Amino acid sequence: MWVRTVVAVAVIAALVTTGVVIGRATAPRPPLTLAHADNDTDDGPPAPGTREVTGRSGNATLRVAVSPANGWLGIEIEDATVPRGTRCRLFAYDHAGKAYEAGGWVQSDQPPFPIYGAVTLDPSDLASVAVVDDRGATVVSADIPPA
Repeated sequence: MWVRTVVAVAVIAALVTTGVVIGRATAPRPPLTLAHADNDTDDGPPAPGTREVTGRSGNATLRVAVSPANGWLGIEIEDATVPRGTRCRLFAYDHAGKAYEAGGWVQSDQPPFPIYGAVTLDPSDLASVAVVDDRGATVVSADIPPA
């Protein structure tokens, strides 16, 4: 009689374990959350260490805010006046000249500024940001002063 009890308990345990595994495999994943670098200067004071700069090249201008966040940088393009239709790619550059792509957009008559990007670059290593077109030419850049 005890053999039946042991077998029944083993079968029930196997069914429960199988149900848990199937439930975890088919359950919706929780949303991803990131530590946010609050460089949105429109909603109050920016995060400590935020640097705001402007760059100009011919008729093109760039107004950007960069905010540190635990070993990475949040980048907010507050405004950029570049030719309509330009496929813009945002890059951050370290002091050695290495490029880190942070995002992109296509410039329109009413671009949806601010535009946000991020790079895994230590804030102290940031030297400049630039808008680069799809041919790889720098449209406008801004040097970032030390923090």
